[in-house]
Amino acid sequence: MSPEELARVHAMLALTPEEQAKKAAAAMKDCLALAATTGLARASRPETWEEAANRIPCPMKGKFENLQRQIEKVPMVGKTLAKPVAAGVESVEKAFVDAASTVGKDPAVAAAYRAAVDGIGVDAAVDLVQGAPGSFTEYLAGQTDGALTDGVTATVAAVLATHTLTKVWGGATEAYNAAATKCGVKPIELDLPSYVVEQAMATLKQLVSAKEIELRDNPGDDAPESVREIFGGGLRTAMAQGSEPLVLVKPDDPRQIQFVVFPQDGATPERLVTGKGLGVVVTARQPVVQSKSWAVLTLGFGRPAEVAGDRGDLRGYAPKFHRRGRFLVADVLGEEYPLKVDNGRYFDQNAIKLVRHATDASKTFYEDGALDFNYSEETKHVGPDRCKQWTSDRYNFVLGLRKNAP
Repeated sequence: MSPEELARVHAMLALTPEEQAKKAAAAMKDCLALAATTGLARASRPETWEEAANRIPCPMKGKFENLQRQIEKVPMVGKTLAKPVAAGVESVEKAFVDAASTVGKDPAVAAAYRAAVDGIGVDAAVDLVQGAPGSFTEYLAGQTDGALTDGVTATVAAVLATHTLTKVWGGATEAYNAAATKCGVKPIELDLPSYVVEQAMATLKQLVSAKEIELRDNPGDDAPESVREIFGGGLRTAMAQGSEPLVLVKPDDPRQIQFVVFPQDGATPERLVTGKGLGVVVTARQPVVQSKSWAVLTLGFGRPAEVAGDRGDLRGYAPKFHRRGRFLVADVLGEEYPLKVDNGRYFDQNAIKLVRHATDASKTFYEDGALDFNYSEETKHVGPDRCKQWTSDRYNFVLGLRKNAP
């Protein structure tokens, strides 16, 4: 730590709690304002939506490709029948990029984010400063979900009314369902507007969060003074740090986690812990509602807290996990939350979260939303099953940390 950074730490420690809270609030607001401006500028460019972290997945791509493989085996006519199914997926993926960038460049979306940042409360600023980078954006999303969802929904409805995506997706599902009837496969259905809203909001949040993380980890020349003061060796350095975010990493990454136990079918629920006593813990005070539908808890890796029964603050709570069919489910003080890859996107460093429907348990545990998490007795790794309903791409990731090796 440089002499300048040390001086900032000592200066912060000398402040009263009220003065610290005021500085933390200013840093949070300024950080979010710049992160939102930068993120939305990126959202207006089509190439942004082609990146792995931002791309909207083709719905049920795995089902399309599985059906394609089945049809190709039909003698004489298989390849002819399979061709429109494969072409449908390619067309949908291209149309999503264009439609998403059209949503991203709409001034109404930027206005909704500006209003959200301007109106956000700052009572939790000190807690969030101590939290992992990205916690500001998570808080913003939770506090303003209704207004942001309404704004993005209106934009998506206007875009889909004229965009080719609507026609392309309709053609893709018609080709799939026509072929499915010949193979005895169940037709697919999807509420396209709702899917686009959820996925577009996920990418917008990802873009804002990426800039926030950059500003907090390494505040550069473009960082506001309030942000440099807090994160350039200031208040956050002077305070205790929380747990590391739980993310996907590659198996050979030194940040991978080796667990000593993993729940099996019919077995006693178990905490996901290592031989050092560290484990998967909740990092959010409370669930955050996304897209007016999904209750989400962020996860980290650290030493479990001894609180467990405090519904007002879940941070540090280490839930026990059990199997429910293909779901790996956490019991969070009597409420069941399946373990999920954030927004169904498989890329290095994507977050692992607990997600349940806010009002309808049947939507929490619908079969197409299930995802096996497998445990290797040999490597002690936990990773998502590569045989998925929503994507057939062959990924190989395990649970790990965003920064440091465990």
